[in-house]
Amino acid sequence: MNIIGFDFSINKPAACLYFNGNYTFLSWPFELRDDLKKIYRDAGVNIIDRTDKKYKEKDSSEKMRQEVQNSVYLSELIITNLPDGYTKDWKIVFEGLSYNSAGDKAIQLGGYKYILMKDLFDEGIPFANMTTYAPITIKKTAGCSKKGMKKADMINAFMHSSSCDLAQAINSNPSLFKKRTGTWIDHLDDLVDAYWAVETYLAKN
Repeated sequence: MNIIGFDFSINKPAACLYFNGNYTFLSWPFELRDDLKKIYRDAGVNIIDRTDKKYKEKDSSEKMRQEVQNSVYLSELIITNLPDGYTKDWKIVFEGLSYNSAGDKAIQLGGYKYILMKDLFDEGIPFANMTTYAPITIKKTAGCSKKGMKKADMINAFMHSSSCDLAQAINSNPSLFKKRTGTWIDHLDDLVDAYWAVETYLAKN
Protein backbone atom coordinates (compact mmCIF):
# COMPACT_ATOMS: atom_id res chain seq x y z
CA MET A 1 0.00 0.00 0.00
CA ASN A 2 1.33 3.42 -1.01
CA ILE A 3 0.06 6.52 0.79
CA ILE A 4 0.59 10.27 0.66
CA GLY A 5 -0.40 11.98 3.90
CA PHE A 6 -0.91 15.75 3.77
CA ASP A 7 -0.93 18.30 6.51
CA PHE A 8 -2.27 20.85 4.09
CA SER A 9 -2.08 24.57 4.69
CA ILE A 10 -1.56 27.62 2.52
CA ASN A 11 1.77 28.74 3.95
CA LYS A 12 3.42 25.51 5.11
CA PRO A 13 1.93 22.43 3.44
CA ALA A 14 3.76 19.20 4.21
CA ALA A 15 3.49 15.64 3.00
CA CYS A 16 4.65 12.26 4.24
CA LEU A 17 5.04 9.53 1.62
CA TYR A 18 4.70 5.91 2.61
CA PHE A 19 6.16 4.01 -0.34
CA ASN A 20 7.18 0.36 -0.25
CA GLY A 21 7.29 0.51 3.55
CA ASN A 22 9.56 3.58 3.66
CA TYR A 23 8.73 7.10 4.84
CA THR A 24 9.91 10.25 3.11
CA PHE A 25 8.88 13.86 3.64
CA LEU A 26 8.21 16.75 1.30
CA SER A 27 7.39 20.35 2.12
CA TRP A 28 6.45 23.53 0.28
CA PRO A 29 6.84 26.27 2.92
CA PHE A 30 6.30 29.96 2.23
CA GLU A 31 9.15 32.13 3.55
CA LEU A 32 10.76 29.55 5.83
CA ARG A 33 14.16 30.76 7.04
CA ASP A 34 17.19 29.41 5.17
CA ASP A 35 18.79 27.99 8.32
CA LEU A 36 15.65 25.96 9.04
CA LYS A 37 15.53 24.73 5.45
CA LYS A 38 19.08 23.43 5.85
CA ILE A 39 18.21 21.62 9.08
CA TYR A 40 15.32 19.86 7.40
CA ARG A 41 17.20 19.08 4.20
CA ASP A 42 20.07 17.59 6.21
CA ALA A 43 17.44 15.40 7.91
CA GLY A 44 16.23 14.09 4.56
CA VAL A 45 13.21 16.34 4.06
CA ASN A 46 12.73 17.51 0.47
CA ILE A 47 12.06 21.25 0.85
CA ILE A 48 10.68 22.81 -2.33
CA ASP A 49 11.13 26.57 -2.69
CA ARG A 50 8.18 28.73 -3.73
CA THR A 51 7.98 31.92 -5.79
CA ASP A 52 4.39 32.99 -5.16
CA LYS A 53 3.72 36.33 -3.51
CA LYS A 54 1.04 37.45 -1.07
CA TYR A 55 -1.29 40.27 -2.12
CA LYS A 56 -1.10 42.92 0.60
CA GLU A 57 -3.36 45.61 -0.81
CA LYS A 58 -7.04 46.10 0.00
CA ASP A 59 -8.70 45.62 -3.38
CA SER A 60 -11.00 42.63 -2.83
CA SER A 61 -11.31 41.61 -6.48
CA GLU A 62 -7.56 41.69 -7.10
CA LYS A 63 -6.94 39.80 -3.86
CA MET A 64 -9.34 37.05 -4.92
CA ARG A 65 -7.78 36.80 -8.37
CA GLN A 66 -4.33 36.56 -6.79
CA GLU A 67 -5.45 33.86 -4.35
CA VAL A 68 -6.88 31.75 -7.17
CA GLN A 69 -3.63 32.10 -9.10
CA ASN A 70 -1.62 31.17 -6.00
CA SER A 71 -3.80 28.15 -5.27
CA VAL A 72 -3.36 26.85 -8.82
CA TYR A 73 0.38 27.51 -8.62
CA LEU A 74 0.73 25.70 -5.28
CA SER A 75 -1.28 22.71 -6.45
CA GLU A 76 0.83 22.40 -9.60
CA LEU A 77 4.03 22.74 -7.57
CA ILE A 78 2.95 20.01 -5.17
CA ILE A 79 1.96 17.59 -7.91
CA THR A 80 5.10 18.28 -9.92
CA ASN A 81 7.23 17.26 -6.94
CA LEU A 82 5.42 14.06 -6.07
CA PRO A 83 7.40 10.92 -6.92
CA ASP A 84 7.33 9.54 -10.43
CA GLY A 85 5.04 6.60 -10.86
CA TYR A 86 2.29 7.39 -8.38
CA THR A 87 -0.88 5.88 -9.81
CA LYS A 88 -4.61 5.59 -9.30
CA ASP A 89 -3.91 2.98 -6.63
CA TRP A 90 -2.22 5.48 -4.30
CA LYS A 91 -4.16 6.61 -1.24
CA ILE A 92 -4.28 10.32 -0.41
CA VAL A 93 -4.91 11.30 3.21
CA PHE A 94 -5.64 14.80 4.50
CA GLU A 95 -5.97 16.21 7.97
CA GLY A 96 -9.27 18.06 8.08
CA LEU A 97 -9.88 21.58 9.29
CA SER A 98 -9.76 22.02 13.04
CA TYR A 99 -13.01 22.77 14.81
CA ASN A 100 -11.88 26.30 15.67
CA SER A 101 -11.24 27.21 12.03
CA ALA A 102 -13.71 29.85 10.94
CA GLY A 103 -14.26 32.83 8.70
CA ASP A 104 -12.46 33.83 5.53
CA LYS A 105 -9.29 31.91 6.39
CA ALA A 106 -11.17 28.61 6.62
CA ILE A 107 -12.96 29.27 3.33
CA GLN A 108 -9.67 30.19 1.68
CA LEU A 109 -7.94 27.06 2.97
CA GLY A 110 -10.82 24.89 1.78
CA GLY A 111 -10.56 26.44 -1.67
CA TYR A 112 -6.84 25.70 -1.92
CA LYS A 113 -7.40 22.13 -0.75
CA TYR A 114 -10.22 21.45 -3.21
CA ILE A 115 -8.12 22.68 -6.13
CA LEU A 116 -5.36 20.26 -5.11
CA MET A 117 -7.87 17.40 -4.82
CA LYS A 118 -9.30 18.21 -8.25
CA ASP A 119 -5.82 18.32 -9.79
CA LEU A 120 -4.93 14.97 -8.18
CA PHE A 121 -8.13 13.58 -9.67
CA ASP A 122 -7.09 14.90 -13.09
CA GLU A 123 -3.78 13.08 -12.60
CA GLY A 124 -5.69 9.80 -12.28
CA ILE A 125 -6.29 9.37 -8.55
CA PRO A 126 -10.02 8.76 -7.97
CA PHE A 127 -11.82 10.77 -5.33
CA ALA A 128 -12.62 7.48 -3.62
CA ASN A 129 -8.91 7.17 -2.80
CA MET A 130 -8.87 10.53 -0.99
CA THR A 131 -9.62 10.42 2.73
CA THR A 132 -9.89 13.22 5.27
CA TYR A 133 -9.61 12.59 9.00
CA ALA A 134 -10.61 15.03 11.71
CA PRO A 135 -7.66 16.37 13.73
CA ILE A 136 -8.89 14.58 16.85
CA THR A 137 -8.84 11.25 14.98
CA ILE A 138 -5.21 11.78 13.99
CA LYS A 139 -4.36 12.81 17.55
CA LYS A 140 -5.89 9.57 18.82
CA THR A 141 -3.62 7.57 16.51
CA ALA A 142 -0.63 9.36 18.04
CA GLY A 143 -1.96 8.76 21.55
CA CYS A 144 -2.27 12.51 22.06
CA SER A 145 -6.00 13.12 22.28
CA LYS A 146 -6.25 13.73 26.02
CA LYS A 147 -7.30 17.20 27.11
CA GLY A 148 -4.34 19.54 27.37
CA MET A 149 -2.05 17.62 25.01
CA LYS A 150 -0.33 19.84 22.44
CA LYS A 151 1.60 19.69 19.18
CA ALA A 152 4.75 19.00 21.19
CA ASP A 153 3.20 15.75 22.38
CA MET A 154 2.59 14.71 18.77
CA ILE A 155 6.26 15.38 18.01
CA ASN A 156 7.42 13.43 21.06
CA ALA A 157 5.21 10.50 20.06
CA PHE A 158 6.68 10.62 16.55
CA MET A 159 10.23 10.57 17.93
CA HIS A 160 9.52 7.47 19.99
CA SER A 161 7.46 5.52 17.45
CA SER A 162 9.21 6.05 14.11
CA SER A 163 12.62 5.02 12.83
CA CYS A 164 12.46 7.16 9.67
CA ASP A 165 15.31 9.52 8.81
CA LEU A 166 13.60 12.60 10.23
CA ALA A 167 12.85 10.92 13.56
CA GLN A 168 16.42 9.62 13.78
CA ALA A 169 17.77 13.12 13.08
CA ILE A 170 15.66 14.63 15.86
CA ASN A 171 16.59 11.89 18.32
CA SER A 172 20.29 12.19 17.55
CA ASN A 173 20.37 15.96 18.06
CA PRO A 174 17.13 17.27 19.58
CA SER A 175 18.61 20.65 20.47
CA LEU A 176 19.11 21.35 16.75
CA PHE A 177 15.35 21.18 16.27
CA LYS A 178 14.53 23.46 19.19
CA LYS A 179 14.38 27.21 19.62
CA ARG A 180 16.15 28.97 22.46
CA THR A 181 12.84 28.95 24.32
CA GLY A 182 12.87 25.13 24.28
CA THR A 183 9.94 24.85 21.89
CA TRP A 184 10.26 23.01 18.58
CA ILE A 185 11.34 24.90 15.46
CA ASP A 186 8.80 26.12 12.93
CA HIS A 187 7.23 23.64 10.54
CA LEU A 188 8.21 20.49 12.43
CA ASP A 189 4.67 20.02 13.70
CA ASP A 190 3.35 20.15 10.11
CA LEU A 191 5.70 17.40 8.96
CA VAL A 192 4.82 15.29 11.98
CA ASP A 193 1.09 15.76 11.42
CA ALA A 194 1.53 14.49 7.86
CA TYR A 195 3.23 11.38 9.27
CA TRP A 196 0.36 10.77 11.68
CA ALA A 197 -2.12 11.17 8.83
CA VAL A 198 -0.41 8.23 7.13
CA GLU A 199 -0.37 6.23 10.35
CA THR A 200 -4.08 6.88 10.87
CA TYR A 201 -4.87 5.46 7.44
CA LEU A 202 -2.68 2.42 8.08
CA ALA A 203 -4.34 1.85 11.46
CA LYS A 204 -7.82 1.97 9.94
CA ASN A 205 -7.12 -0.06 6.83
